[in-house]
Amino acid sequence: MELTSKDGNMVVDFYPVKTWDDKLIDNRILKVLSFRGDKQKKMLISRDEFYYQVKEYVNHKYNITSEYMPAQYIRKEDYCHV
Repeated sequence: MELTSKDGNMVVDFYPVKTWDDKLIDNRILKVLSFRGDKQKKMLISRDEFYYQVKEYVNHKYNITSEYMPAQYIRKEDYCHV
């Protein structure tokens, strides 16, 4: 899912994540923040936090510019300690 600020400078992308053997990790979402096309930050968040953040971004006038959410591969080391 892609959310874009009113002026188009800030973009927030959310993606489900999966292991290298294509198993979805149900309780984690990858969040990617970009400013003017440059990636600024990547982080794993919980699915509950994802729902909360989408609501907050929309309340702060971000537009949903895409609902496409292809699952991204992630290493086990990245999600086992979260």
